[in-house]
Amino acid sequence: MPEAKTAVLILTFNAGRNFENLLDGLQKQTVKPSEIIVVDSDSVDGTPQLAASRNCRVIKINRVDFDHGTTRNMAVELADGSEFVIFLTQDAIPANEYMIAELIKPMQTDTNIAICYGRQLPNRDAAPLECFAREFNYPDNSILKTKNDIKIMGLKTFFCSNTCSAISCSIFNKLNGFKNNVIVNEDMLFAAKTIINDYSVYYSAAAQVYHSHIYSLPLIFRRYFKIGQFFADNTEILKYANLGGYSGDMLKAGIKRFWKKRMPYCIFALFAEFVIKVFAFKLGWYFQMLFCKRHNIIYLQS
Repeated sequence: MPEAKTAVLILTFNAGRNFENLLDGLQKQTVKPSEIIVVDSDSVDGTPQLAASRNCRVIKINRVDFDHGTTRNMAVELADGSEFVIFLTQDAIPANEYMIAELIKPMQTDTNIAICYGRQLPNRDAAPLECFAREFNYPDNSILKTKNDIKIMGLKTFFCSNTCSAISCSIFNKLNGFKNNVIVNEDMLFAAKTIINDYSVYYSAAAQVYHSHIYSLPLIFRRYFKIGQFFADNTEILKYANLGGYSGDMLKAGIKRFWKKRMPYCIFALFAEFVIKVFAFKLGWYFQMLFCKRHNIIYLQS
């Protein structure tokens, strides 16, 4: 199969020491990127300088101008002429040299696939709850998702992550890319749009990166508050999928897992996180519906 022109896009802000490991991983890929474009938001830790020294094309933007939808759309335009574009976050480290090959292979085989996202493996220092979340959301079996799966999979039909993903540029442009002015879940929204328009989404368990976080409870609250705002502004997704069913399934799977492993403290922590997530989500939802929309405010940016 001929090698397709494939650009890698990375959005950065003070990427830290692991960023060099990401760049090292890209250099070892069996499918070499045609270019690596780094869009940096006012980093002060030497991130853009490191990227430039590794032959990346560096584009600088003001931090206040960043949002996940608009900035990624701009980055795709910079990769003009590419057949595929790979999205990576600054802390996603390729697990092996086949990541790019495995991301684009499904789209080369099936031209109806609009986006393919990869498997996220927990970092070695990941806590048990984070390991469980990665295994629940990124299982070891690949899957093709289409409109026919909505009744069975619900919201998980639209689940997708730009932490490690590849898009077909031709389909991306036909669908006018990501929604602008989105600060979370631009990937899920695009996946929903592709499926509703009779394209498909592919999850490749063979395309792997190491990526996980250690979130404090305040950070969890803040994240799910924003997710609540997102769904309040994009209620059309909920016409096709049951949000409550997804979160409930995850809670039940976690309780079953940690009960079997005799880890009752993890069950307590999982339930506490669940309560905080639900409360933060509903607070964000009602805040957006009752206050922000009334005053024509899209999102809290902080």
